[in-house]
Order: sequence, then structure tokens, then C-alpha cells
Amino acid sequence: MSEQLSRRGFVGRAAIAGAGITGVGLLGFAPSAAAATDADVLDFGNAAVGAERIAVAFYSNALGVASEFGVPADLAKGTLLNSGHREYFEAARNQEASHLAVLESLGLTFPFTTFAFPAGTFRSAKAMLAMGEGLEQVFIGAYLGAVKTGAAAGTSLGQFVAEAAAQIMGIECEHRVLIRDIAAEDPPNDRFYEGDVASPPSGQPGDTGSRSTVYATGDDAVAALVGLGITPIS
Repeated sequence: MSEQLSRRGFVGRAAIAGAGITGVGLLGFAPSAAAATDADVLDFGNAAVGAERIAVAFYSNALGVASEFGVPADLAKGTLLNSGHREYFEAARNQEASHLAVLESLGLTFPFTTFAFPAGTFRSAKAMLAMGEGLEQVFIGAYLGAVKTGAAAGTSLGQFVAEAAAQIMGIECEHRVLIRDIAAEDPPNDRFYEGDVASPPSGQPGDTGSRSTVYATGDDAVAALVGLGITPIS
């Protein structure tokens, strides 16, 4: 990323654009009145902060390790993963924490820090893996939306967010495939494309999964996370 797209430049553009906090209307706060294209880009960035906090909480809970983003009641009480798979999840937790740190260093924010999962999510490997796949599906769609919105903005801020979102989205795809592999889903890599950019013959090996939803706004992505039963606590 170029020097002109520095943290100072990013935050300055955020202030000019209004820096609305994604998801606040959905979760009971007043939504931003900013209608500029850059504000839409920033909304995705702010939503990503919430998503990454949820991701850190998920992987930590699955490992039975407390985090500042989860609640103690959600921690796995037994071993849900073998030693090799625990290594996968430890790596994923570290990656999500790095994503979050970078997003927050850019001045992005989200109104909630702590999140609870539906009852029973971490009582069995099957339930935990199903939640993990669902979360990663939303994360991928959110970052795809951020790439599309950032590219369409035609601004340096949009370019910055699109590049960052694309780099993070690739890692979220890895996480989803690893979760599907641990869950013995066949095949774990089940699509040719994440979205609907092309339509190859359906039903072929490697193209049997549903395409990812490319979310139009950050609020849409937040709504999808709430739809999985994620509850913001504080």
C-alpha cells in the first residue's frame, strides 16, 4: 500500500466522510447520516471490526481459551479438536486477531466489544464447526462487499479498503475450507467462485457449494451475523 494511504490519511478521510459506525442502526443506535460513497466504504470497515472481534471470540471459545471478546459461559468445556486441528484453530485465532489489530489501528470502530453465541455452540464439535462455517461464510461475503464498494468508490480511500479487504478475505476463505475439512465435508473446497462472477456447469466436483452472498452494505453483513444467533453483550 502506498505511503499516501497511511493511517493519518485514512483517519483524515474518515473524518471528512462522516465515519458512520456500521450496525448501530440495527443494534439500537442512531445510524450515520453521511451518504457519501466514502462513508459507505467506511461502514464496511467498521463492520469488519465487529466481525473480527466475533471471530477471535469464536476461535478462542472453541479452544477453551478466554478472550476479551467472548463470555466465560461459552468456553468449550471439553476438547473439541484433536492436536492437529487445534493447531489450525490457534493459527486462525492469531490471524483474526492480527486483522482486528490492523483495522483498529486505522481508527475503525464498532459499538460492541463482547459477544455471546447461541446456547450449545461449544458443547460438541458438530455444533461448533457448523457455527464456524456459517461465520466464515458471512465474513467472506462482507469482505467481498467491501472490495466491490471500495473499488466502485473511485477514491484513494476506496482503493485502500478494497486492497485490505481482498487480502483479509483470502484468509477467511482458507478458514472456511479448513473448517469444512475438519467436519469431513466432501469436498471441503466446494466452489469455483465465491460470488456470481461466472456460471460454469453446476454439479461438477469442486463446484457443488452455494456461492457466497456479496453484501451490499456493512449493515447487511451485521444483520447476517445477528441472524446466526450472535448476541452483542457490551
